[in-house]
Amino acid sequence: MPANSRRGIVQLNPEGLSEAKCLRRKKERRHSLELVVISIINIKKYQMKQTILVTGASGHLGLNTVRSLLEKGYHVKAFVRKTSNLSGLEGLPVEYCQGDVRDLNALTDASANCDVIIHHAAVYKIWAKTVEEIMEPAMEGTKNIFAAASATGVKKIIYTSSIVAIGTTADPKISLNENDWNKNDTLAYSVAKTRSEQLAWELSDKYSIPMISLCPGQIFGRYDYRITPSNRLVLDMMKGIGTTMNTVLSCVDARDVGEVHALAVEEGKIGSRYVLTGNSVDMKSMGKMVSDMTGKIVPHLPFGRSIIITTASIMELAAKLTGWDPPLSVGLAKEYCHRYARYDNSKTVQDFNYTFLSTEETMRDTIKWLTFVKGIKLNKKIEKEFLPETDWIQ
Repeated sequence: MPANSRRGIVQLNPEGLSEAKCLRRKKERRHSLELVVISIINIKKYQMKQTILVTGASGHLGLNTVRSLLEKGYHVKAFVRKTSNLSGLEGLPVEYCQGDVRDLNALTDASANCDVIIHHAAVYKIWAKTVEEIMEPAMEGTKNIFAAASATGVKKIIYTSSIVAIGTTADPKISLNENDWNKNDTLAYSVAKTRSEQLAWELSDKYSIPMISLCPGQIFGRYDYRITPSNRLVLDMMKGIGTTMNTVLSCVDARDVGEVHALAVEEGKIGSRYVLTGNSVDMKSMGKMVSDMTGKIVPHLPFGRSIIITTASIMELAAKLTGWDPPLSVGLAKEYCHRYARYDNSKTVQDFNYTFLSTEETMRDTIKWLTFVKGIKLNKKIEKEFLPETDWIQ
């Protein structure tokens, strides 16, 4: 024991504190420092991430993308039209921006203070009275997106293209990839997607705005309120009026496409084009899958291209006379009948470390959604298998 302690004198440090108090003070300072470090980590973990503008936010793909972005902590600005159905956005913490992608001023206002733009907005139709109905929004919207991004300092554009911009093949052994481009001009929607994406790459260079392009397959599944041509295939089968033809489709779940768009904000490689597809499946097998799940008979039309194309032309004539929206157009028949939509998605799987849902999982979820949103009555023996998700009802 030190001599001073034996004489009843407490030894002091240079600050005038006892050794015990000095030790306690050091512990308090260490604890305070630990709290500061923990706070910094938590702030970085939980603070709001980048602000993302999503065009077409109220559409089928948009609603899935918005949800994935919100789950990752991004602030989402939802660009919607005055006439948009906002049912799928109700209750979500998004900032609404109203306008049309053909309105540069509205887009510029919406782009202010945004870090990234995800451009979904497009007219998805397999038939229209005029080609311009599909082409104009695609081309003008693309021009305006880049002009608005340039004017407001947006750092990156994630451009939603489609596998129709990649094309199909007459050889069942060939799988196309992100390096291929559709050279056919038979389907207006395909032409619009191809030309608008090519324009986007040109504008990316012109404005020096980094860009990533994502090319989804036929998107099926939840949060489709207006019913896209893809989901209509399944809906018609569920109603007992759908048929299949000789073709191979490349299906993808809406949840997967929305998730990869959200991942692309930080993980996508600038200047890359990605194929977003699950498994390719021949349409007859898809029809059987839906039939097995719902009990509905789905007839197969084993006819050649010429008969299917002729049938499509009759449907188009009826559409012009009655305003009916045909399930098959001449362009669609030429693009897909006896053609193969097979794609290599390995680059996407590798870069995003992502596994796509199976076609069976996607079809099951699609049936569940369509049963809910369209009020389809299923056999009582199976209706419990397709009950709606809780958040759909709320």
